[in-house]
Order: sequence, then C-alpha cells, then structure tokens
Amino acid sequence: MGLRDYYRQFEAMPPEEISAELRARRDERRRTAVSKVDPLDLSGTTWHEPPHPDAVNAATFALRRAVNEPPDLAATALREALAAHHGVAVAQVAVGHGAGELLRALLGRVVAGGGEALVAWPGWQPLPALVEGAGGVAVPVAPAAPALLARAGERTRAVIVTSPSDPTGERLSRRALRDLRSRLPEQALLIVDEALGEFAPGGDDAAGLVADLPGLVVLRSFSKAHAMAGLRVGAALGPAELVGRLGPSGGVGAPGQAAAAWALTPDGLALARRRRAAAAAAHRQLAAALAGSPLAAPPAGVPFAWLSSDAEDGPALAARLAAAQVFVAPGRLWGDERHVRAALRGPEAVDRLAGALRG
Repeated sequence: MGLRDYYRQFEAMPPEEISAELRARRDERRRTAVSKVDPLDLSGTTWHEPPHPDAVNAATFALRRAVNEPPDLAATALREALAAHHGVAVAQVAVGHGAGELLRALLGRVVAGGGEALVAWPGWQPLPALVEGAGGVAVPVAPAAPALLARAGERTRAVIVTSPSDPTGERLSRRALRDLRSRLPEQALLIVDEALGEFAPGGDDAAGLVADLPGLVVLRSFSKAHAMAGLRVGAALGPAELVGRLGPSGGVGAPGQAAAAWALTPDGLALARRRRAAAAAAHRQLAAALAGSPLAAPPAGVPFAWLSSDAEDGPALAARLAAAQVFVAPGRLWGDERHVRAALRGPEAVDRLAGALRG
C-alpha cells in the first residue's frame, strides 16, 4: 500500500515535472544529511600504491615453491643483482631484514663502547635511538658538510647522513659526499642512509661511490619506491670486511628475495623512475596550489613535503589539518616546532591537503 500511494502521486504529472520533483527531493536529502569525511593519513613515507603485480607474483611463486625449505641464506641471486646494478663486487653487498636492521648491526660494530656518531639532523627519526641502543653517543649536527666536518674529532667513529633526507627531502650530491668522506678523520665511517635513493636524480645516488671510496657504507631499501615495506628487505653496500658480517643469521625469506630481485629488472627500475617523476609532479602541484599563501614547502623529489607557514607554527598547522581529517607527522618528532611532514599520496590527496592547508 505504501508503494502504491508513493507512485500514485505521480500519475497526473508529466515526466519532466516528475524528474524535477525527484531531483529536488534528492538535493534536499543531500543538503540535510550528516556529511561524512573520511580521514586521510599523510603521516607516513611509504609509497601509496601497492607493489607491481609482477613483484607480487615473484614473491608468491617463491613462497609456494619453497614454503617448507629455508631460503638461500646468502641471498646469492639478489646480492648479484644489487652488485651489478650499483657497480660493486658481490662481496661488498649484504642483504638484511630492512635497512634499519642492517644499520643497527653496523652501529653495534662501529660505536659500541661509547663511540661518537654525528647524526645529520633532521634525518631519519629513529637514528639517535639506534646509535644509543648500540652503545654509542648520538650528536645531532646540521646536515651540511661544513657543520659535520667542524664537529668531527678524535672520538667520532661514524657520521650518519640521510640522503634524500626524511623529513626535509634535502640531499647531498655525490660530489659533496666524496668531499665529505675525504676530509673526515680516518677512523670515522661515513654512513649514508639512502632508503629514498630511488627518488634522487638518476646517476647521483651515493651507492655509485662505494666501488672506489673506502670508509663509506650506503644503506638501501625496497620499502619506499618499490612499495615492499611488508617484505622487510634492505641492503648495505660498503667494504667487504665490514658488510660481510651484517647479514641476518636466519636469512631473508624467499618471497622477499624474489620480489626485490624483480625490482632490479628493467621493468622494476622503470617503475621506480616513474614513481620518482610522480613524486616530483606532486611537489609542483602542491606548490602551485599554495602560491600566494603564507604556506610553503621546499621543492624536492621525495613523496612527502616539509611544510611550514609564516602565519602559524607547526602544532597549530597540524591541529587545523586534523580538524579537516587530514593527519600529518608533527615536526616536534625532529625537535622542530615550525614544520609538519605530509605524504603526497597522489593528485587527489594533494588537492585535499592543499585545500585543508588553505582553509
């Protein structure tokens, strides 16, 4: 009876009037409905898209093939692919459960017993804790070569640089790193956290210096541009006598090895280049949207922005974004009350971020 009464009201109305009536009712429902805004989490740095299907297929095939067998503890095929890609000897490559694990093992050998490590700051947020957990003393220093050289001394056992930097996106070129290494005290190891290395301009990553620059260790990751954070695969490139002792005792799982090896194929490397171009385009999109406002982010090629405002501090900026259901990493994580870090998770997310920033 209810449906009959509903449709009976339209019996004497022409189709155009019926359509107009239905549209009016729809618009009224939309106007009076409680709006729901989904949260947008921009606090991380992982790539916003899933890994390539071929990487997933490689990992799945490896898992099905050898789920009841231990993986290759030496990760031979992956280390050979990394060595060929970066132009180093296989003996100069170690593979581990993420760059962070390899760095932890490295610091345990370099700064244990109170050795000093200069940490270019701001940099990857866990670095000071990793140094102190290894028994060393972390000393934050401005991330410029002159500042690092001025602070380095007899007690310095390591200088740690994040390039490109998380959170700022700044980086040191090969030329700057080569000069820094040549002027550091002989006993100080230069460690470059290059987890975001795929977002550096082609041919200017630090890994290309390992072959002919003693006293340098470069850490790489498959968690960022290759979107494989869940597989926990990283690499350390450096002196064979040092990195050869860093691999995990249980080895990296076969699925992780297979997916990472695919990432080093021509198709995998081309995908990383496209993502670098997409990150740079996102920065240009954000800069255009913020033009003429008190908000700014330094141009970079990484998939996140280091944002600040002339009109408000970092906590106020983060609170205003949170009110719009956009969540970012506060600069206080790096001791900075002026900035926030926001991931650039594709054109639509950048538009929403810009709209929330401009209010």
